[in-house]
Amino acid sequence: MGDKEKIISFRADAEKIDELDSLAAAQDRPRSYLINEAITNYIELHAYQDALVRKGLEEMRAGRTVSHEEVAKTLRTGHARRLSDRRLT
Repeated sequence: MGDKEKIISFRADAEKIDELDSLAAAQDRPRSYLINEAITNYIELHAYQDALVRKGLEEMRAGRTVSHEEVAKTLRTGHARRLSDRRLT
């Protein structure tokens, strides 16, 4: 084990572990490989979502918002113009 690795343990349902082991066998990979892939995907997804929320909050604080009514009106009339390109005050 390298300096960049740590050992962790956690509890999981036996059925989930059995399914994980089946997937690992089908992919000819060790269980730990799939667990590390799952952790990486989770971190990337949630970091991306967090960045979107932070950007949205910045836009809101800067006053770059579109009202619900404007969105609904645009959807009803079928305008192709993107709402995010508009600057409403």
